[in-house]
Amino acid sequence: MNASSGSRARLKSSAAIAGSLFLLALGSACSKADQRPKTLLAVFAHPDDEAFVGPLLSHYARRGVRVQLAIVTDGGKGGRAPDGAPAGRDIASIRADEARCSCHELGIEPPILLGFRDDELGRPNDPPAGYLAEVVQAVRGVLARSSPDAVVTWGPEGGYGHPDHRLVGDVVTELVQAGLKGVPSRLFYPGLPEDRVRRRPGDPRWAVTDARFLTVRVPYDEKDLAATRKAFACHESQYPADRREALVSWLHETLGGRLCLRPWFGGGTADDVFALPAP
Repeated sequence: MNASSGSRARLKSSAAIAGSLFLLALGSACSKADQRPKTLLAVFAHPDDEAFVGPLLSHYARRGVRVQLAIVTDGGKGGRAPDGAPAGRDIASIRADEARCSCHELGIEPPILLGFRDDELGRPNDPPAGYLAEVVQAVRGVLARSSPDAVVTWGPEGGYGHPDHRLVGDVVTELVQAGLKGVPSRLFYPGLPEDRVRRRPGDPRWAVTDARFLTVRVPYDEKDLAATRKAFACHESQYPADRREALVSWLHETLGGRLCLRPWFGGGTADDVFALPAP
């Protein structure tokens, strides 16, 4: 072999090696992209709403999912300053701290607090012109920045019918069904199965959902229940200690170890919000 032939052979060999290394690097990058943590975004109306899906949020956070919570209102119309709260602090700032405490106990990211006025979202004539449009824009911004793989929010019944709950769920659903870029179609409403709810004196008067529609049932365990109990304990301005414990016990008794969800897009049964194929 002459010098020229040897040079060409070495060049071909170097090119082949470089190509192989490029393909390996590309495959590694794709593999890492495929393995990136999924994101679950919860969007609710008030600080303390998240505690009612606490087992779900804790379950996914402990499994490495990026769990985010957006709270639309400041909660300033509800509750009272807990014992020991500094004088002069308004309820809204207290509830913001309680939401941060709750997220910490659930193991999820700090809350995204949008700060709209409490108890006004669902009043057709009360908010000033454009107020609802501002809410829609703010929630749209959260969805765009979060780029979640799945979203959970209040269903049409709003849990127990609170107008703010209903409207927040409506806004999220409107944005999802618009098919906006970056907004996932995996949208879920939490529900209480009609066949498990007991109507005893003192139990919460929540709406129920026919069990056949609650086709996604995500299991949770004692660690998730304990995290939910601690999350509820953060909301001192809303519930006395005995009421907080009663709510967690009632929730666990009703759910029986599985957080029940209705897929907005319907169809399919699963034990994981990420398992159902998107429509």
